Amino acid sequence: NVVIDHATGLIWHQPGSDEKLEWEEAKKWVRELNVRGHFGYNDWRLPTLEEAASLLESDKSNGLYIDPVFSDKQRWIWTVDKYSAGEVWAVTFDYGGVNSYGVHSRGNYVRPVRSGG
Repeated sequence: NVVIDHATGLIWHQPGSDEKLEWEEAKKWVRELNVRGHFGYNDWRLPTLEEAASLLESDKSNGLYIDPVFSDKQRWIWTVDKYSAGEVWAVTFDYGGVNSYGVHSRGNYVRPVRSGG
């Protein structure tokens, strides 16, 4: 249930979160993955904007701009990078771009990542 990106060396959590979470909840969800040693790893984290944007595809597949190996449920995912006070960057796979969201917004999904090796 991981996807290895050989171009970047990153290992992605393939299923992602089942529900949208506020940003603080998203960070807590990732911490809990690490406590449980999810998929045998305890170094999961939220991706940077650059890392998350690397998942964007130029063409839609399954209605999203992301490889169909990933779940099509996570239409928007949080990143760890702040846009401004109270806002964080997110990648939107339904539109194929990036956007900022308030940390107390309706929430986004989580697609944790870890560095390979």
